[in-house]
Amino acid sequence: MRIIETNRFVLRKLNENDIGDVFKILSNPKVIDNLNMEIHKSIEDTKNLFDEYFEDLKKGKKFPYAIINKNTKDFIGVILVKLDIYDEDCYEFTIYLKEEFWGIGVYSEILPYVVDFAFNDIKTGNVRGFVMEKNIASSKVLEKSGFKKEKIFDVPGIEGKIISYLITKDEYKKKLV
Repeated sequence: MRIIETNRFVLRKLNENDIGDVFKILSNPKVIDNLNMEIHKSIEDTKNLFDEYFEDLKKGKKFPYAIINKNTKDFIGVILVKLDIYDEDCYEFTIYLKEEFWGIGVYSEILPYVVDFAFNDIKTGNVRGFVMEKNIASSKVLEKSGFKKEKIFDVPGIEGKIISYLITKDEYKKKLV
């Protein structure tokens, strides 16, 4: 995994030193409300998640990036690029941030770099993003980045609908021209 730099952030490989920060994020009910995962009740939950991330990294199925503020060096969140389990020519991503960093444009700034990584480093044909229907801000970021709404669906056990967005490699290349 290469280090990715944006104007304000550095994306680097997640490491064991990040477990405490990730636990703080994933034990926040407001964060979990926008994710398709269970709240972390103990640091062991987060350690297990890291074990999964690192095992799947070895297989080329998951690429976990820590999001670091360039100026302060603060850990602010994670963006995970992962193989879509239903489509082998597609990677999707999940982002979760410390609540105090919501609404300052982190997602919109790093998303183009993550999409570039998926198409040019992983060499996937498609990139997909899933958003809770109520998360209007994230939907707007995807749409501004060239993603097209694919479908809206229910997931058993999750309250509310999920929106699937997709951008193909051809659409991405056209956007660059």
